Amino acid sequence: MENFLATVVFLLPGFLMYFWIQSFGVNPVVKHSTIELTAISALLWLPVTVITLLLGNLFVWSINIAPNMPTVWSLVELERLSTNLFFLMAFLTLSTFVSFAMSVVYAKFLFPLQLKLINKVRNWRGVASYSKTPSVWEEIFLNNDSMVVGIGKLDNEEKTRIGNVMNASRPYEPERHLVLDDVEYFTKLVQNHDIPIIKTMLDTRSNVFINIYDPKKIKESQEIPEE
Repeated sequence: MENFLATVVFLLPGFLMYFWIQSFGVNPVVKHSTIELTAISALLWLPVTVITLLLGNLFVWSINIAPNMPTVWSLVELERLSTNLFFLMAFLTLSTFVSFAMSVVYAKFLFPLQLKLINKVRNWRGVASYSKTPSVWEEIFLNNDSMVVGIGKLDNEEKTRIGNVMNASRPYEPERHLVLDDVEYFTKLVQNHDIPIIKTMLDTRSNVFINIYDPKKIKESQEIPEE
């Protein structure tokens, strides 16, 4: 039991931060393996735990509710106190809030700076820069923008389905799916107003193409009264 509690105390805070960061949209291209996940959680554990213990020593387990609870400044004391139910609950609860706050700061401010630094080094080496998202799918379809697309196959372009993207698959879903709404309306709109295509995404494995129509022209066409 002591080994289990020690594992929870020494891994869970880092895993929580890893979970929050991915929830905020900072995802790798592929899922991390178990060994990689453990290593990342161990690295993230240190800053989360340091701030958690600092706040806990000042405001939580040193207050009158637990007058006999000592402050924790070493790993030995942390492991020993992990068997104390009050300390364990207070530590894990505080770790949740600390990991959330640190993940917000990283995803919003630190990750863009990290990406800029990486791209500067890549450009210095003559290598193309990374995009703000790790995959083409996320770059195009996981933004918070309205988008009208046409989906079809290269060997049968006449059966292209045109509609507004309502839902798109998340990065780690095994299959890529798009949910389109108002298909009939946007099909007529694109055909009647000759809306230009600004981008085309090609899946070279399945020969599926996704045409992305000019959103400005779509909006302008919607404002024109139908005859």
